[in-house]
Amino acid sequence: MTIPEFSTRYPTTITMAALAVILLGYISVDRLGTDLLPDLHTPVITVDLRASGKSPWEMEERYTRRLERDIQTISQVKRVYSVTRASQSVVVAEFSWEADMDFALLDVQKKTAFYGTDEAIESLDVTREDPQALPVMRVAVHGQIDQDRVEIDELFGLIETVVKPNLEALDGVASAEIEGGAEKEARITLDPYLLEAFGLNAANVARRIEQANLDVSGGILKDAKRSYQVKGLGRLKSLDDIRELIIGERRGGSVNEVQLRVPVRVSDVGEVALTYEERESISRLDGIECIGLAVHKEAEANTVSVVQTAGEALDDLDQDLQEIAFTVVENQARFIELAVNEVKEAAIYGGILAVAVLLLFLRNWAVTATIGLAIPISILATFTLMYFEGLTLNVMSLGGLALGAGMLVDNAIVVIENIYRHLESGEDAMEASARGAGEVGTAILASTLTTVSVFLPIVYLHGLAGELFKEQAWTVAFSLLSSLAVALSLVPMIASRMFRGKSESSVSKDYAPFTRFVTSALERKGMTFVVVFVVLIVTAITGRRIDVMFMPREDQGIFHIAFALPEGTRLELTDGVAQRIKDVVRAVGGNDVMHVYGRVGVDPAQVMNVGEPTGPNRGTISVLLAEGERRRVGEIVNAIDSHLSEMSNVEIKYELHESPLETVMGTQTAPIVVEISGEDIEALRRLTGDLTSRMTSLLSIYNVRSSFQGGQPELDLALRLDVAASFGLTPDDLIRDLERRLSGEDVGEFSEGQRARTIRVGFRETDMTEFDQIRVGTPDGSILTVGDVAEPRIVEGPREIRRERQRRVGRVTAYVREASTLGQAVEEVDAVLTSIELPPGYQVSIGGEERDRSESFDSLMFALILSIILVYMVMASLFESFLHPFTVMLSLPLAGVGVVIGFFLLAEPLSITAFIGVIMLGGIAVNDSIVLVDRINQLRSTSQTVRHAIVQAAKDRLRPIMMTSATTVLALLPMAIGLGEGGELRAPMAIAVIGGLVSSTLMTLVVIPVVYELVDGLRPKGRVGSD
Repeated sequence: MTIPEFSTRYPTTITMAALAVILLGYISVDRLGTDLLPDLHTPVITVDLRASGKSPWEMEERYTRRLERDIQTISQVKRVYSVTRASQSVVVAEFSWEADMDFALLDVQKKTAFYGTDEAIESLDVTREDPQALPVMRVAVHGQIDQDRVEIDELFGLIETVVKPNLEALDGVASAEIEGGAEKEARITLDPYLLEAFGLNAANVARRIEQANLDVSGGILKDAKRSYQVKGLGRLKSLDDIRELIIGERRGGSVNEVQLRVPVRVSDVGEVALTYEERESISRLDGIECIGLAVHKEAEANTVSVVQTAGEALDDLDQDLQEIAFTVVENQARFIELAVNEVKEAAIYGGILAVAVLLLFLRNWAVTATIGLAIPISILATFTLMYFEGLTLNVMSLGGLALGAGMLVDNAIVVIENIYRHLESGEDAMEASARGAGEVGTAILASTLTTVSVFLPIVYLHGLAGELFKEQAWTVAFSLLSSLAVALSLVPMIASRMFRGKSESSVSKDYAPFTRFVTSALERKGMTFVVVFVVLIVTAITGRRIDVMFMPREDQGIFHIAFALPEGTRLELTDGVAQRIKDVVRAVGGNDVMHVYGRVGVDPAQVMNVGEPTGPNRGTISVLLAEGERRRVGEIVNAIDSHLSEMSNVEIKYELHESPLETVMGTQTAPIVVEISGEDIEALRRLTGDLTSRMTSLLSIYNVRSSFQGGQPELDLALRLDVAASFGLTPDDLIRDLERRLSGEDVGEFSEGQRARTIRVGFRETDMTEFDQIRVGTPDGSILTVGDVAEPRIVEGPREIRRERQRRVGRVTAYVREASTLGQAVEEVDAVLTSIELPPGYQVSIGGEERDRSESFDSLMFALILSIILVYMVMASLFESFLHPFTVMLSLPLAGVGVVIGFFLLAEPLSITAFIGVIMLGGIAVNDSIVLVDRINQLRSTSQTVRHAIVQAAKDRLRPIMMTSATTVLALLPMAIGLGEGGELRAPMAIAVIGGLVSSTLMTLVVIPVVYELVDGLRPKGRVGSD
C-alpha cells in the first residue's frame, strides 16, 4: 500500500498526525533561541606573554620566535602569526576548521608549560578566541542634563557599588566592565629635601604606612562562656589618621642631660590630600564626560534576552537613582530583533504571494487552500526538527525558511495537478487522489532529493562558509522533506474528501500556441542550439564583468573610528584629539548622527583582543546613527575621512560593521591588507612606505596606512658603572627608586563610608628638564642625582614587530570606497604590486578580506561541484539511465544565464551569500526538467512515439511547471528587495535563485524537449528510461 492510498483510506489517522505536528511545532518555536547568526566557533588560539621592561627586539628574540616554532609543530595548525611589542608577545595560531579545539588548546598549553620556569615572565595566557566576547550592550552613565553636574568620583561610586553589582547579578550577564571614570585616592606627596633632613626615604614611609594599616588576627581569647577573636590592631580610617601617623623620630632638645626624641609624622615630610588617581581612560557622550558600562553575556546565554533583562534593570535603576541617567549607545539585540523579524516577515509575505499565485492559476479557493496548507504545516514541522537538532532562530536558519517558502507548495502543486488530470478522465475522487499522488510520487521525491542533496556538501563543509550556512542547509532540508510528506499524505487525503467529479477550475487550457512552438523547436534543432550557444557565450562574457566581494555590505546604523597618536602621547592630549574627531563627525554627519560616544585610554572591553593594543595614546569613537531615512554608513565615513585624513600624526581605522558576521566575530581587519615578508626591518619599512604612497593615489580605496607609522619613544639610561660601584648602587636599585619616584607606590587602602580608597606614596610630577636632577639614595646613605650615576638619552624603537609563517612582515591596510567593490580595489592594488621591485628573499601578498573571500569561494566551489554530482546520482537512480540525467542537467547552465543577467543588471557583486544561492539553484533548477522528463518517460511506456510523448508531456506539465516556478519566484521577492535590517545579507541569495529559476524555466520548456529527442536517438532502440 502506497502512502497516498493509506492517507485516503485512513483520514482520521492522517488528521491526528497533522494536528500532532502543529502542536509540537508551536511548542518548539517558543523554545528555540533567537540570535543574529549561528553559534560560530572559530579555530583560533592566542598566546599572550608579558615580561615587563623588555624591548620589542628582546621580546621577539627571547620569546616570540620560540613560541612560533613550538606552536607550528602542533597537528592541524594552518597559520601562525604574531605581534611583538614592548613587554608583550602575542602569538596567534589558526587551526583547520575540522580540528578538535579542546585538544588543540591542551596541546598549546603543553607546549608553553615550560615557559613558566622563566622568572622574567609575569604572565602567560593561552585562550581560545570567542566570537561572542564583544559586549552585547554598551551604556553611557551620566548626570541628568537639567541638574547640577555629578562629580565623576561620585558617579563612579554609584556605578561600582550599585549599578554594576545589579547588572552582574542578572541571569545571563557574565560581567559589566566600567569604561572611563576615575576615583579619588589618598595621595601622599613627599618632599625629597624634608625626607633627607629627617634621614628618611620614600621606602621607609611606604613600609611604615603598610605596617600601620594591617587588620590582623591576634589569636583567640576565651572566658567561661565565649571565645573572642582578637583583631584590628591598626587600621587607618581617615586622612587625619594618615597625617598623624608616626614614621620615624628626630632629635629634639634635652632635659636633665637626657636627649629627647621627637616623632616624625607623615605631615612633616609631605602633603596628604584626597585627589583623583592617575587616569587610565576617559569616556564622553556627545562631548560630556561620562562613565561607560560594557555588558558581556555568558557563553550560552541568548543575546536578545540578556539585553532585554539588562534594559529592564536599567529602567528600574533609573527610577531609584534620580541624579543619574542611562543612555544605550550600543545594542546588539536591536539589530538582531529587527533582522530576524524582517526575515520572518519576508517568509510570511512570500508565502502569501505564493498562495496568491496559486489562486490566480487555479481560480478555486478550496484547491488553493489545500495546497496552501503545505506552507504552515511544513514550517511547523521544520521548527520541531530544528528544536531536536539544536538549531536557533537566526537570519540564516530563517533565511532558509524564507528561501523555501515558495518551494514548500511545489510538491503539492504537482500532486493536485495530477489529481485534477485523473478527475477530468472520469475517475472518482478517492481513486483519482490515490492514483494521482502515487503516479507523481517518484518525480516529486526525486525533485525534493535533488534540492536537499545540494545542501549536503554545505552541512559537511569545513571553514567559515560551512559554519555560517550549515543551519540554513538543515532548515531548507527539513522544510522540503516536510513538504514532501505533506504532499504525499495530507494533500491526497483532503483532495479525496473535498473534490467531487471533474475539475472545477474555470481556467481555459488552450495550449495550442505552446505546443506549436515546442514542435517548431523540435523541427529546427540546429537553430535552437545556435541561439542557446550564443546566449551562453554572451552570458560568459558578461559574467566576467561582475565584481566579487566577501560579504555583502550591511548598514547596522553604527560605526566606530579607532585612532592612535604617536606612542607615548599622554591621555589628556588623546582626549583632546577625540574631541576634535567628535566635532568633525557632528559637522559632517549632521542630523544623521544621533550620539557620539568616545573612549580614550585603556579599554577594558578590548583587553581580551590582545592583537589590538590599548593605551593612553589610543581611543575609539562610536557613532550611533539616527533611525529612519538617512545616508548610508559608507557615505558618511567617506565624507568624514576626507576631513580626518588632514590630521597629522593620527592613525585612523574604521570599524564599519558592514557585515553581521563581523559584529559577532568581533574582528574586522581592513578589507585590503597587503603583506610584505622579509627579515630586515629597515627594508620592510622602506618597502611599505613606498607601497603606501603608491596606493594612496588609487581611486577605489582610502585611509591607506602602513604598520611602520610611528615608533615607541624610550628614555635609555646608560649607567656609569664606576660611579655606581663606588657607592654600592646596582641597576636594580636605581630602577626601583626611579619607579617609586615617577609612578608612586600603592601602600594599601583606607575606608571612607562604603568605599575603599587607595593610599599612594609618591612625589610631585617631574618633567624632562628635571629628570637628571632626581635625587636617589645609595646603600651607604649618600644622596646622588640621576645625572651623577647615569646618562639618559631619548631613543625610538619599533612600535611593534609583526611576523607571519616565522618571518617578519610589514603591512599596508586600506578601506574600499562606498562607490567601489572589493574586486575593483584588488585589481588596482594588484597592478601597483606588479610595479614594485622586491629585494631577493622578499615576498608580497594580499590578505585581509580578499584572503577570506578566496578561501571561502574555493570551499563553495567544491561544494557546488559535489552537489552537482549528487544531483546527477539522484536523477540517474530515478530514470535508471546514465544518459538522461545529462539532459536534465542542461538546466544548470540555462539557470546560470539568469543569475548573470540578474547580478549584472542590478550591479550586485557576487558574494559568499550569492554563491549559496547559486548552489541552491543546482537542486532547484533541475526540478522542472525532472517533472517534464519523468512525464515523457511515462507516456513512452504506453508505446507512444518520442515526438508525440515529448509534445504531450510538455503540454501536461506546462501549468505545474509555471505554477511551481512562479510561487518560488514571488515568494522570494520580499527577500530579494532587501528592505529592512539585514536585508543586504539575504538579498543576493534570493536574486541568484530568482534569476536562475526564471531563465531555466523559460528555456527548459523548449530546450529540454529538443535535447531529449536528440539524446534519445543515441540510445539503443526498444528501451525507455534506461540506457
